[in-house]
Amino acid sequence: MEHSTENCWAREENEEKAGEWIDGMAEKAEEAGVEIHGAYVCPNEHTFYFVLEADSFEGVSTFLGPPLLTDHDAHIAPVVSFGEAERAVR
Repeated sequence: MEHSTENCWAREENEEKAGEWIDGMAEKAEEAGVEIHGAYVCPNEHTFYFVLEADSFEGVSTFLGPPLLTDHDAHIAPVVSFGEAERAVR
């Protein structure tokens, strides 16, 4: 997920929103049926990276929903393990 400098959560006017989302991240993930395997930020590039596990795209969208998907452009790529891919083609 990438945001503009204007939407940066490190800006004073966005700190409260950012803090609330970060503090509630684990609870929101649980409610959405999402397991967080990793959550990373590259401050210099205004980019967040998440490694998530979910049974549905809807769960991921709910977890990332406002305010993240409101303030960020996102590329969400569902992936499967090599084993799962191999089983699918056999």
